[in-house]
Amino acid sequence: MTTTAHPVEQAWLLRLGELRFRVFSGTPVVEVSPVHWGLDAAAVRQTAAGRGYRETPSGQAGCLRFERTPSRHFDRGPGTDADRRRLAKLLGGEEQFWASLRRLRLSRADVGAVAAAAGMAVVAEVADPTDRLLLLRRAGLPDEELRPRARPRITRRHVRSALGALLAACVLGAVVWVKLAPSFWPLLPITVAAAAVGAGELAIRVVAGRSPRLPWLDAPFDGSPRVPVPFPASLSTELLGEVASLYGYFYAGPFVTRGDTESFLFAKCRPGLVFGTPDGPLAPPVFESPAEPPGREQWLRNHLEGCDELWVSVRHAKLTPARIAGIAGTEGLLPVAEFADATDRILLLRRPSAPPPAPGRKFRMSFTGFLAPAVWVVLCFGGSCVTAAITGEERVLALGFGLTALGVPPLMWVLRVFPRSARVGWLAKEFTGKNSVAFFSGQFDVSPELVRQIAAFHGYHFRSQTSTRAQGTLVTYARHR
Repeated sequence: MTTTAHPVEQAWLLRLGELRFRVFSGTPVVEVSPVHWGLDAAAVRQTAAGRGYRETPSGQAGCLRFERTPSRHFDRGPGTDADRRRLAKLLGGEEQFWASLRRLRLSRADVGAVAAAAGMAVVAEVADPTDRLLLLRRAGLPDEELRPRARPRITRRHVRSALGALLAACVLGAVVWVKLAPSFWPLLPITVAAAAVGAGELAIRVVAGRSPRLPWLDAPFDGSPRVPVPFPASLSTELLGEVASLYGYFYAGPFVTRGDTESFLFAKCRPGLVFGTPDGPLAPPVFESPAEPPGREQWLRNHLEGCDELWVSVRHAKLTPARIAGIAGTEGLLPVAEFADATDRILLLRRPSAPPPAPGRKFRMSFTGFLAPAVWVVLCFGGSCVTAAITGEERVLALGFGLTALGVPPLMWVLRVFPRSARVGWLAKEFTGKNSVAFFSGQFDVSPELVRQIAAFHGYHFRSQTSTRAQGTLVTYARHR
C-alpha cells in the first residue's frame, strides 16, 4: 500500500516545479503571470528567490519581473593530473556519464577536456551551491524516452537487503543454537551482525557520497508516467529536481510505501530535452516517392473536390509531394504540414478559408476496434443461441462459439482494410484536444515515428505505452500545458 499527495495538491506542486526549473532556468530576465500559472504572487516570489532571482519593476500589468543575480553555484579550481587520469579511466567504455565536480575534485574545464579526449561532450549541466553535475554523452545516442539508462549493477537497495539478510540469518542461527545448547555464545554473532549492519549503513552514506560517478542518477526517469525516487544520500534535492526536469519530470509530492519508506514522487509533464549535437550526423532515411502510375492525379482531384482538409499519404497516393501540392493548389488547398520518415511521407492539405474545427466530443475511429468485435460477438453468439433455442440443435450453438472465436481477432484490426490516407486522417483525429488520449496504434498501421510527429503537430507528447497480446500496443499521449 502506498500513499501520495492529493491530486489537487499534486497539480499545484507540478506547476510550481515547472515554474522553478523551466522558467527560472538561468535566463537573465524572466516575466511571470501568477494568474496564468494558477499560483499566488508570494509563491512565485519565493520560487524566484530560491533560484537566485531578484524582483524588479514590471512594465506589464499582472506580471512579475525578475532578474538573475550573480551565480552562487558550486565551482572549484583546476584539479591534479591524477584526478584527470582517474576520470579518463572512469569514462572508458561508457556511453553516458554523470560527473560531479565536488567528488571528482576537478574544474568544469578539466572535465570538458578529459571528456573531449575520450570522444564525449558535455550535453547538460545542473548546479547549486553544493555541487555541479555535468552529463557527458557520446554522439549518436537516441534522445527522449529512447535514451539508454546507466543502471548500476549493485545499488544501495541491494547492499541494504544483503545486510538485512545477514542480520536475520545470525538471529535465526542464534535462536537455534540456544534451543540446542543453551549458552551466551549466540550473542556474539548477533553483535557482529549488528556491527556489520551499522558499518554498512555508514559506508553507504560516506563512500557513496564521495564516489565520483553517479550512474544511478537518471535511471528512474525512463519515460514512465510517475516514478518514485528515494531520498538521495549524497545529492541535494535541488540538484535532483534539476536532473528530473531535464527528462520532463517534476516533483508531485511525497511517496510513502507500506514499510513507511518515504520517497519523492515525480510525474512526467514534458518531453525530455534533446541532448547533444553530434558531429556530422547521418541524415535520417526519408521515404522516396514511387513512380507515378496513370490515373492517380484524377484520384487525388476526386478526393479534393469540396474538401476543406485532407490528409494524404505519398505512399498511398503514388505522387510526389510537389505534384500533390500543385494539384491541391488548383483546388484551393495548401500544404500546411508535412511529416516523414523511412516508411512514408504525410501531407496535410487545408483550405485557407476553412473554419476551425468545432470543439466538443467527437467520435474516434479507434473505437471501431472495440465496437466491431462486440457487434460480431452479439451477432454470432446471440444468433446461435436464438437458433439453438428454436431448433433444439446444440451443434448450432457450438458453431456460434467457433465463429465468435475466429472472427474477433481479425475484426480488431478492421481499420487496416481502408486506404492508408484515410487511416492517417483518422489517426490525426485521435488528438481531440483532451488532456490525454490513448489508442491502439497498430489499428492504423502507421510507424511510431510518424505518430509522434503528428501528435507533436497537435500539441501532444508521448507519455507511456503498454502491450497487450490481443490488440498490440496501447499508447498514451498527453497534451502540452
